[in-house]
Amino acid sequence: MLTIVERDESGRITMEYSTATGRRAKENSAIIAVDERKTDWSHFFASVFLPAGYPTSVSPDYLQYVLAAHAGNVQLTRLQIPNIQAMQAFCSSLAGLMASRAVLQGHGVGNASASATHAILITVVQDIFGRLTTIVAAYYLGTSLYPEAKTYRLLADVFNDVSILLDALSPYLSAVTISYKYPFVSSGPSSSLRILSLCLSGAFRALCGVAAGGSKAALTMHFASDGKGTGDVGDLSAKDASKETVLALFGMLAGTVVMHYVDSARTTYTVLVILIFCHLSANYLAVRVVTMRSLNRQRANVVWMAFRSSSNAQNKNGAAALVLTPEEMATRENIFFDPSALYDATMPRTLLGHCHVGSAFKAVMSSLSTSQLRQVLDIFSDEMYILWYSAEAPDSSVLHICLKHGHTPPDHLKGWAHAQELALASKGKPPRAFEERLDTVRATLVRVTELFAPFLAGALTAGWKIEEGGLLAGSPRTISVECGSGDEAGVLEDRKNV
Repeated sequence: MLTIVERDESGRITMEYSTATGRRAKENSAIIAVDERKTDWSHFFASVFLPAGYPTSVSPDYLQYVLAAHAGNVQLTRLQIPNIQAMQAFCSSLAGLMASRAVLQGHGVGNASASATHAILITVVQDIFGRLTTIVAAYYLGTSLYPEAKTYRLLADVFNDVSILLDALSPYLSAVTISYKYPFVSSGPSSSLRILSLCLSGAFRALCGVAAGGSKAALTMHFASDGKGTGDVGDLSAKDASKETVLALFGMLAGTVVMHYVDSARTTYTVLVILIFCHLSANYLAVRVVTMRSLNRQRANVVWMAFRSSSNAQNKNGAAALVLTPEEMATRENIFFDPSALYDATMPRTLLGHCHVGSAFKAVMSSLSTSQLRQVLDIFSDEMYILWYSAEAPDSSVLHICLKHGHTPPDHLKGWAHAQELALASKGKPPRAFEERLDTVRATLVRVTELFAPFLAGALTAGWKIEEGGLLAGSPRTISVECGSGDEAGVLEDRKNV
């Protein structure tokens, strides 16, 4: 008997074809039996709202992020209700409706003396503020959105809720006047504060658009590329938009009913605060379940310190040094974190200093003489980076990593691990004498070089994507060292957008 099985993208059997058996079967017999599998409603809705090939086409944490029903590594089930993503979409839609009503009230809807031209001009000014904010935010935040995707995804919702609050406050600010005399604030007709509130609302909404757009793109790439199969980024984005549209639609329909019962100022702000709290809480839970596999500075900090402690234990009892997996790291990761901070992860929040990656060479060279500079360059002659103390704050634990031309993500990781070791050796207080600093840098480089190869191999085995990078932010500078004849030597600096 010859059987042909047909499956869809997710591996589900949709059709079976079989030939005749026994005496009736012939060598050239045609297919005579067809078994078509019926499509149930659950599979239909899954195909509409989930990416093609789910679950093999996305990362394991995709469904947890979509449902956002639990933080941590506990696996979700279909019966876990309520769906917190539905709750946050409902809260956001309802809060947006209340803010829109407040803006219309401020423009004078229902007031015969209100001017439509005045409302249009205010809207234009608000739009100008938003567009200018978009340009500035994209310049300053653009390169930080990928390595800090989880932070900016939640921060985008904070910006959005701030804009909603400003919109809701705007009609009541028209009755407040600011003066230069005590008590500085008094009641009286004025539109300046309302216009300022609306402009700030447009600016925060623009910040939300920049942060949400970049971080969501990074998360979409993560979900599409970390599955067992090859995910379709376009399909994943389209299905996410479908889910958000349906949830927002239900929120708006429910909001039209709730709005009839929420009309006083006290009731409006009470409900609005509750909605914003629920919205941010739901989004926090959603971000917590994401398991990123690229090493940003915070994750590199914790993973390196754990490996270092494990390596020290290996020297004592012979156990193998272990590298934290992305799943283990996700439970230890903080959503809001200073990316430049160097912490001792083995101690309870012990700040050791700060380090900046891709700094300009003048950040370290202005405090060094020519002979001292040569000694520093000699230490890092075989490395693709230079690590030294800040020239602007010589007595503080502020370090700079200057990258050489041709640097790669593993070089960034090694430089960051070296900065961590240097901060640990200095214990937050760098040596004052140049020779002591030089010896400390040299000794810590030997230590990092000894551990880095097994650390890199262990990180790849644990599932980390080293080549993706994640430690660089902004527009880093790169340098190339040229040594001439005699005493001539030069350091050429180039600005590279990475």
